[in-house]
Amino acid sequence: MSAREQVREYVQKVLKENKDDTDPVGDNDSLVLSGRLSSLDVVDVLTFLEGEFSFEMDPNDFDQAKFDTVDSIVEMLEKQTA
Repeated sequence: MSAREQVREYVQKVLKENKDDTDPVGDNDSLVLSGRLSSLDVVDVLTFLEGEFSFEMDPNDFDQAKFDTVDSIVEMLEKQTA
């Protein structure tokens, strides 16, 4: 399973468990800025990224826009592994 598929699947899991939101998640769908993911949900996704991909983020560099879509999350992962 690709990183994109893993991220999308995990985001869908968080939405379902925390919001009872079962709508599909497209790679360009707004998640944070639209309010689908709360700040606590973002922390949950970040924890997943840290555990699954050894992703590290300086809290001072956090930007909601970077977590707004599956595409932007995957882009961050790719930049860190490049």
